[in-house]
Amino acid sequence: MAERDIKTEHRLLTILQLLKDDPDYKIDFHLLQESLKMVGRGVSGAVLLSDLTLLEEMKLVSTTNIAGCTIAVLRNRGVDVADGVAVVPGIARPRPE
Repeated sequence: MAERDIKTEHRLLTILQLLKDDPDYKIDFHLLQESLKMVGRGVSGAVLLSDLTLLEEMKLVSTTNIAGCTIAVLRNRGVDVADGVAVVPGIARPRPE
């Protein structure tokens, strides 16, 4: 597997985990981008938008636009993937604690 693919799989898992850890399971685009940088998985806005689109197509998150700001919202299946209960090809599984 290419290094780029591995990084993408782990970044997608990190996005789901960040959303899961938020009290209302939603984070705005810019805060999500900053949060990814803080955990060593920073990417451009275009890459993050592409990631969110992919996660939305997989029905793991939904996005909405409020006053020009994209908000990512975790869906039930996204919680399962973030917890490692469900497996989705293309997204890394969390390591056991």
